[in-house]
Amino acid sequence: MNAQQQAQRFQHAFFERMGGGMQLAGLFATLPMIAFLAKDEQSRFVCANARALTIFNLQHEWQMLGKQDRDFFPLEISASYVEEDQRVMRTGETRTYYAQMVPDIKGPLNWYVVSVAPLRDPCGHICGVAIVLYDLHEVGGVTQPFQQMEPALRYLHTRFREPMETKHLAALTHLSERQFTRLFHKLLGEPPMRYLIRQRIRAACQELIATDHTAGTIALDCGFYDQSAFTRAFRAQTGQTPAAYRQHHLRELEPRQAWHATGKSAAI
Repeated sequence: MNAQQQAQRFQHAFFERMGGGMQLAGLFATLPMIAFLAKDEQSRFVCANARALTIFNLQHEWQMLGKQDRDFFPLEISASYVEEDQRVMRTGETRTYYAQMVPDIKGPLNWYVVSVAPLRDPCGHICGVAIVLYDLHEVGGVTQPFQQMEPALRYLHTRFREPMETKHLAALTHLSERQFTRLFHKLLGEPPMRYLIRQRIRAACQELIATDHTAGTIALDCGFYDQSAFTRAFRAQTGQTPAAYRQHHLRELEPRQAWHATGKSAAI
C-alpha cells in the first residue's frame, strides 16, 4: 500500500466514525476563497479543501491526511495551533480568532480570521475539530465587521508586547470604547484585554520552546509586569507552569531532532 492509499484509508476510517462522511466538506469544496480543514482528536488532518491546500503549498489532499501541524510548521508555532484544537475539544465551544498564517511555508504572509468548531460523532461525542480560515481581503462584505476591527487587531497582534489600553484600540476603529468592546466580544468571544493576554501567552509558548531564556525574561519580553503575573496567566490558559510546558514540548522535540540528525549522517 503506497502513501496515497494509506492516507485515503485513514480518511475513510474517520469518515466512518462520523457516520459515513462529512457533508459540509462538499460545500466548502466549492468556496475557493475559504479554507476548510478538519482534524481528529489527535489533531491529525482528515480533510482539506483546495484553498487549504494552497495555503499549505500542496497539490493533493492525501498529502495532508494523517499529518499534524508540526509536519508543516516549527514546533513552537504548531504547538499553539494544537492547543487551540484541544481547547475547543475540551470545552465543546466554537472559537474565533485572528491569526497570521503561513509563517514557514512558501507563499504570502497573510492575515486570516480562523474559526474552530468541535466535530461530533453520531453519538454526540467530540471526535475532532472543523476549521475555517478566510482572508479578510478576499471575501469582501461577508467580513465587514472584522474589517472594521482590523486596525485594532493588527495593532494588538504586532505590538502586544507593549502597554495597551482598550480606549486606544477603540480609537483605531473610530468607535467608542463601549462600542468597540461590545463588537470585539461579539466577534471574538472575549473582551479585548483577555484576548491580549491570550496573544501574549501564545508568544511566550513559542519563546519557551524556541529559546533558552528564563521565564522571567520571557515574561517581560511578552508584556507582563513580572514573572508572578506571567505564571498565573500562563497556568490559567494552558493548565501548566511555564517550566512544565517547556519540559513537555522539548521532550517531544528530541525524537524529531534525533531522527533528522540520523538522516543527515546517513546522507553523508
